[in-house]
Amino acid sequence: MGRSDCVVLYNAASIVEIEGSEERTYPSTVLREEVIAVEESLREAGFSPYVLSVEHFSRELIQTLAKLAPRFVFNLCEAINGKCEFEMCVAGLLDLMKIPYTGSGPMALGLGLDKFRVKKLFQASGIPAARGYLLAPGKKLSARRPRFPVIVKPVHEDASLGINSNSVCHTWAQLEKQVGYVHSVYLQEALVEEYLDGREFNVSIIGDGDPEVLAISEIDFSGMPEGEPRIVSYRAKWDEESPMYRCTTPMCPADIPRRLENRIRDIALRSYRCVGCRDYGRVDMRADARGALYVLEVNPNPDIAPNAGFARAAGAAGYTYTKIISKIAQFALERGAKVASTVYAL
Repeated sequence: MGRSDCVVLYNAASIVEIEGSEERTYPSTVLREEVIAVEESLREAGFSPYVLSVEHFSRELIQTLAKLAPRFVFNLCEAINGKCEFEMCVAGLLDLMKIPYTGSGPMALGLGLDKFRVKKLFQASGIPAARGYLLAPGKKLSARRPRFPVIVKPVHEDASLGINSNSVCHTWAQLEKQVGYVHSVYLQEALVEEYLDGREFNVSIIGDGDPEVLAISEIDFSGMPEGEPRIVSYRAKWDEESPMYRCTTPMCPADIPRRLENRIRDIALRSYRCVGCRDYGRVDMRADARGALYVLEVNPNPDIAPNAGFARAAGAAGYTYTKIISKIAQFALERGAKVASTVYAL
């Protein structure tokens, strides 16, 4: 294996498509460009990384990690055993093995994949979140009609899976159809939220203990084709040949007044801390027609590829890619040093 002082741990992207899903596999969903970029940045920063791909929990995985005995793991695992909801278990394994790792812990990673639970947590904490409710498979829609328009999402998916051109519903019939789509294809509860027809912001944050908001990004929907909802759907995020991809342009840094910027930063930091994120993360929020801001979700493990939004925000804030990766690695090393000093003190 050679002499390595850290491990870049990742899962290869799945190319298995869900039967009946409109969200098919695109080239950008398969490539894990951040893996090579993180490895190269760590080498440039003076580390000697060992790149390790993992698909399933196994004895071999534990033995390999134990044999390498890395100073830290740069955790890029977004799923394991083919399920994104097991992402938190990778962090849990590293905790059990007493190996420091980058990114959020199991609790924050688990919360990040439960949009409704996070929404309730925000409401209890005084953080503005879009109003919504859950509909379980087999449960009929309430006779009480919702206030349209609404947006329908799978409650436990990542990367905009289950969000498409039909997700914004203006009628009862559209709502029934889209809820049925989530139930039958994704086999989980459907989250029905009020649709906020205002500006959308992505807020990238770095830090553990004293987090820093990087440059704020705004999605420009002005060129969206007629009839398409002004949302970042799965195709808008991943299908580079689609008009939706071309017409959801990130503007970073966003051209916004200082007062609005301060409000966005405050809400983002409160949300990041509330979920328990550390090292890096992204908070997505949107305004209603009157300009009031609401948090859509918190992503404790966003894409950190060089061409993704987090790296773009870091660059606008004055960080090189190598510097931001090195900074994230340092957070893990510092946590490891604290644990070691406590053990040796005993």
